[in-house]
Amino acid sequence: MHAVARSGSHRRRGETKVGVIIVIVVCVMAGMLLMFCVGAGIFLPAMGKARATARQIKDATQVRGIHQGLVLSGQSNGDRYPLPSVYDKNNTTLSLAKDTAPETKDTTANVASILIYNGFFSTQLCLSPAESNPNIVEMANYSQSMPPTAAVPQQALWDPAFSADFTGGKKGNFSYAHSYFRGARRALWGNTFQADEAALGNRGPEIAGVTNRNATNKNPNSNTLLIHGGRTTWEGNIAYNDNHVDFQLAYGKDRTMKDKDGKPFGLWDCHFFDDVTNDPTGANNYLTIITQNGKDESDVTTIWD
Repeated sequence: MHAVARSGSHRRRGETKVGVIIVIVVCVMAGMLLMFCVGAGIFLPAMGKARATARQIKDATQVRGIHQGLVLSGQSNGDRYPLPSVYDKNNTTLSLAKDTAPETKDTTANVASILIYNGFFSTQLCLSPAESNPNIVEMANYSQSMPPTAAVPQQALWDPAFSADFTGGKKGNFSYAHSYFRGARRALWGNTFQADEAALGNRGPEIAGVTNRNATNKNPNSNTLLIHGGRTTWEGNIAYNDNHVDFQLAYGKDRTMKDKDGKPFGLWDCHFFDDVTNDPTGANNYLTIITQNGKDESDVTTIWD
């Protein structure tokens, strides 16, 4: 009887030890899981922020690179940035029907293509690392010589197949908006060395109107809000005509301008709005993408998303 009792006691003590070990293992695993969850809660957001910062920095480098291409191209043209209608006077790149305005050639795609064709930057630079629109892609088959879609391939000045129109399901090849180069803003389309003149940058949404420092977004679901910011905010890299790049958290920026009499005045200048009401000179900053152009303002088509 005593032997049996000792045997049962040993079993109970053994089972108790196993139970304690199991409890310890469970507690250790639970602790490790808790530490992992806490670490992930800290580490994963930090990783996400680091990736976003890396994209923003790379994007700023590309914006600066494209603007430097504009500046370099202007050095042999009186510091003026290229206009396809001026380059292609003999219609060897694009042939025009009789009585068609030369300004028809002055589109974002043709401007960018001139710079690519002359080696100022590559097609890779034209696609932002933070691009949010799947219809904007790098052009992989750009023709650096004798582009087949040119009117006279042997005398072409750019590849006309390069596109900046990503609307209606089409594939565009250019992520960035640039200074509007019609009317009074034509004077801004060049290397003016002015630190408050926006020349190029991330696209912004279509703006319905501006009151004081408030800009009303016409499309709250704009793809441009996702380039660097969140769903409700815009953030972006903007290059200015002194070739510095700012990462901005607002649609616009304070700017000192001169009225028609040469007197200075201050203006909160929205980059993505043709602010003819607040700007008496009609030369406020206006960054956009031009897909169609012509003789009159009514012939111009601009896009955002």
